Amino acid sequence: MELPVGITTLHLSRKSVYLLVLAVALIGAGGYSYAQQGQAVDDAVAVQATVDNARVERLDAGRGIDYEPEIEYTYEYQGETYTSEQVFPGPTIRTYSNRSNAQSVVRSYEPGTTVRAYVRPSDPSNAFLIRERTPWPARALAVGGVLLGLVVFAGLGEKRPGRHELRPEHEVRSPPSRTWVERNDERLRRLSKRALLVCFVAFWLSMVGLAFGILGLSEGSARPVEADLLGPVGIPLLAAAGFWVGMILSLCLYGVQSFSRYRRLRRRLPEPRPPSPFRHPSRLVTILGTDGDELPEYGRRVRVTGWAFLIAIGMIAVLVQLLYTAS
Repeated sequence: MELPVGITTLHLSRKSVYLLVLAVALIGAGGYSYAQQGQAVDDAVAVQATVDNARVERLDAGRGIDYEPEIEYTYEYQGETYTSEQVFPGPTIRTYSNRSNAQSVVRSYEPGTTVRAYVRPSDPSNAFLIRERTPWPARALAVGGVLLGLVVFAGLGEKRPGRHELRPEHEVRSPPSRTWVERNDERLRRLSKRALLVCFVAFWLSMVGLAFGILGLSEGSARPVEADLLGPVGIPLLAAAGFWVGMILSLCLYGVQSFSRYRRLRRRLPEPRPPSPFRHPSRLVTILGTDGDELPEYGRRVRVTGWAFLIAIGMIAVLVQLLYTAS
């Protein structure tokens, strides 16, 4: 599929069209929610409300367990009485992966107490309690923007990058000296793959131990589980975090070794050499989205190297998000 954009044309595959639709949907939904929250925060009028009920609702989502603070309250506005359960402004609800974070919200709203609520004069039946934006609209805009950027990069790039044939090794002049990575190429490859496998298996064993630890502490008790760093929950949790970091380091080590191989293969490209995919994101994105069976040796090496570093970056982002949430 070809999509004219100004003076250029985007070349989109079926996969790119699906990603484009998803990106537009995320940007549209995130932008609408962001605007709605902004109007609610700017136009809100403070009123007195009475808390009727406050609790934490457990949500069993497909990706895990989330917790939603549910607070029911009654208020009056211009002579009319209303009841609302909305905590934050806007059409979306805010959930927490950590139960204690949701409880910290509910703890401020004891049943029977009088609190401050906020009402939009244009929609008085949907008051809210906390006058701040939720993070979901910004995250949806960010994810949608990244997906849109990837689609544009892939569409503007060369249609078939990475499909260059290599010259025989004897026709290529070798550098006067090899780097340490080149001299230990095979050893680093084996070490990174074995370390990745060990950390991967150990991580999931730690998660199994963590699950049994939580079940053991929560059995027969309705109270939330508090983790002791040296207890049946804390030790598996620390082990899982350590093995997660180990997987990141293993991927980075493999990426460095693979990039060294890529450089050696690049010397065998016929002149004039094409631009390096690692300096031209549009070429790299297109190669990453191509099936490895469709690429020759050079393209497969670029693809493997790029995915190794990309997965490592994604795992680092997950770790940072978890640490931020825990704090």
